[in-house]
Amino acid sequence: MAAVKKLEGYTEEQISSAKRLIDILMGVPEEKQTLFTAITTAYIDGVETGARLKEEMEGAAV
Repeated sequence: MAAVKKLEGYTEEQISSAKRLIDILMGVPEEKQTLFTAITTAYIDGVETGARLKEEMEGAAV
């Protein structure tokens, strides 16, 4: 099982992006916020998985 890197902290860009996402969420009607959050979480998980796979593939290249 591959080790997952643990971030020591967040960059200013990551914090800014998180604040922007919260602003967007606050603009979504309350009855649709759960769906919006689920879709956003799935997207972020996909991006993280893609980045991890790319890193693993680069490490495996001979």
